Amino acid sequence: MLPERNACEKLVPKSICEYEAEIAPGIEEFAKRELRATLGNKLSWMRPVRAGFLRFACRGQPARLNSLRSVIAVYAVHHFDIPRPRAFLGNQHFTRLCEILKAALDDLDGSANSFGIGAAGSGSPVMLRLRVQLGAALGLPYAEEGKGQLYMRLLRGDRGGWDVLVRTTPAPLSKRAYRAVNVPGALNASVAYTMTRLSRAPALATVVNLCSGSSTILIEQALSQPTQRALAIDLDAGRLAAGKGNAAAANCPHITHLLGDARATPLPRQCADLLYADLPFGNLIGTHADNERLYPAILQEAARLARPTAKFIVLTHEINLLRRCLRGSGWRSVDEHPITLSGLHPRIFVLSQAVNKSA
Repeated sequence: MLPERNACEKLVPKSICEYEAEIAPGIEEFAKRELRATLGNKLSWMRPVRAGFLRFACRGQPARLNSLRSVIAVYAVHHFDIPRPRAFLGNQHFTRLCEILKAALDDLDGSANSFGIGAAGSGSPVMLRLRVQLGAALGLPYAEEGKGQLYMRLLRGDRGGWDVLVRTTPAPLSKRAYRAVNVPGALNASVAYTMTRLSRAPALATVVNLCSGSSTILIEQALSQPTQRALAIDLDAGRLAAGKGNAAAANCPHITHLLGDARATPLPRQCADLLYADLPFGNLIGTHADNERLYPAILQEAARLARPTAKFIVLTHEINLLRRCLRGSGWRSVDEHPITLSGLHPRIFVLSQAVNKSA
C-alpha cells in the first residue's frame, strides 16, 4: 500500500514532484491501477482529493505520465502560501507564476498558441487583471473559451494558501491523436479504455463492437490489448466512415468496419469471444422510445453472437431500461460501474450469459 501524503509529506524530498490527475468520476480505481503500473517505484504517494481527482507524487518528471489512458488530464501542482488570489498580482508571486508557466511552455515545445485559466470567480476584476498581465508576460492570447493549450487551474490549497495546477499537455490526454474525425456524442476515450479493462479477451480472440460509432472502444482495445480480429458494426455510414478513419490514424488495420444493423448482423452464431456496445443514451442519439425497441433486440443479437464464456460490456444512460430488458434476454449483470460524463450519470455493465450455451 502506498502511504497517503498526510502520513509522509514531511519526509518527501524536493526531488519529488506533485501532480493531480483528472478522471471521469467513477473510474478512479482503474486510474490508480494504471498509475501504479506506469510509475512503479517512482510513485511516492497517492490519494483522492475529490470526486474525479487524484493527487500523487513521484520522483522526477516522468514523460510516461503523458501516456496514461484512463486519465482525462494530468496537472503539475505548485503551492503558493498566499491568503487570496489577489496576491498573485504582487511582484514576488507573479514572477514565480510566470517562471512556472514559461517552464511549462518549454515542456510543450512551443506548441501552445494560447493560454487559459480555470478558477472560481474567473470573471472577477482580480482574475481579469491577472489574465491581462499573464498574456503580456507570456506573449500569448487568452483562449476565448478559457481552456487554452497552456492551461492552468487555481484552487484553494488543502494546507491553506492556493495551488496552481498546470496541465502537462496542450490538450487533454483523453483527446486522442487518432481522433481524425470528431463525431457528436463520441465516447470519452478514457472511459472506452476503462471498458477494455473489465474483461480480458483470450488469445486469438474475436471482439465485436455493436453500435461502434467512432470505433473508440476497439481502438483502445487494440492499442492496449491486441486481438486477432476486431469487428465494428454500425448502421450509420457516416459514423462508420469516421470510425474507419480513426482506426487508420491509430494504425489499427485489423479492425474491420461493417455497415449493418446491430440488431441483425451478418455474423455467424457464436463467433465472438468478447462484445462491446456504447448504446444510445436517448439524448444526442435516438430517443427513449427508440431504445425501448433497440435494447432488447441488441441483447438478443449479442446472445446469438457470443461464445459460451463471452462477456458483453455495455455503456448506457438508460439504466432502468437495460435492467428491465435483461430479464429473459439470456444475459445477467455480474458487475456495474456508475460514472459521470458531461453532467450525465451513465453506467458500465459487465454482462455474462445467464445460462451457458451448448456448442
